[in-house]
Amino acid sequence: MIVRDAPAMQAPTAPFRRVALALFALGLAAIAAGCTEKVVAPPPPPPVLAVPDSIQQVFTAHCATTGCHTGPTPQQGQDLSDAVTSYANIVGVASREKSQFLRIAPGDSAASYIVMKLRNTPGIGGQPMPYGAYPMDPALVIRIAAWAQQGAVGVPVVAARGTRGWASRDR
Repeated sequence: MIVRDAPAMQAPTAPFRRVALALFALGLAAIAAGCTEKVVAPPPPPPVLAVPDSIQQVFTAHCATTGCHTGPTPQQGQDLSDAVTSYANIVGVASREKSQFLRIAPGDSAASYIVMKLRNTPGIGGQPMPYGAYPMDPALVIRIAAWAQQGAVGVPVVAARGTRGWASRDR
């Protein structure tokens, strides 16, 4: 048996190299031409708002208690367990008992259903609040009513860490 060496690979010829380089250059030019749009950063996410600490302290002490406005099934779907959740559940949200009223109507404490419940305003549904501990200290009711009357301004949170552990800027 006679074994012959395979023909050696020959280097590309000069015309082939020129064609390859020309195609490569055309490819780069096509890529560069397609990248004419400016890269723009996406807009920042909307701020996450929370009730001020002075309001959440009232909710935590008097409302976000076992069997009331906390836990997996809060009364009337109104979870007041933390400042961010409270804000999302009350500001501009219709009451379930009297849907013609917002729970907190920014700029109108007299039409804010939470304030009505805390004051035992005639015409409310159910019992005055806090349930079983009515009446609440009038200074605390005034604090909530004043916040609602002044627009129920939310406090932007500094960092989002799950549903709890929010740090508001007014601390």
